[in-house]
Amino acid sequence: MRTINACAVLLLLLLVPHAALADCHVRVNDRIVLYGTTDDPDVFVWDSRFRLRDYEGGTFDQMKALLPHATLVRPGTRAMVESCVPGFVQSKYVQQPDDAVGIVIIAGPLRGQRGWVLGSAVRELRPSRQQKPVVLGASRPGSRKFRTRAR
Repeated sequence: MRTINACAVLLLLLLVPHAALADCHVRVNDRIVLYGTTDDPDVFVWDSRFRLRDYEGGTFDQMKALLPHATLVRPGTRAMVESCVPGFVQSKYVQQPDDAVGIVIIAGPLRGQRGWVLGSAVRELRPSRQQKPVVLGASRPGSRKFRTRAR
């Protein structure tokens, strides 16, 4: 009997949709850039993830009432991820649920502001390739400074 119960539980776990098991595509402390869609690249930063969810799934009147709780930021705004809730936001226009990403803005006039954005508005900030710094006038072993007097 226990074997049958264990098999039933295992079967249920395998039938759970993969979206429910999916993690966020960003991690805490990731540095990111905010960018909306190509048609509208500005991004709303919301004061709570619940208002973000209500805005995405709401009627026109609900959306209009929620707008005072959002700050419109320019595309390319740099931020850092503080938290992420996978599949939290269900838009009425997109079938797949989206992540709610908690951020803190790290550059620009809104630096230090915290809020929530859609996971689809987040782009990973790739670290620039490290190049050796060029130091002008640096001494080299063959230069006059390093020559020793053998006399």
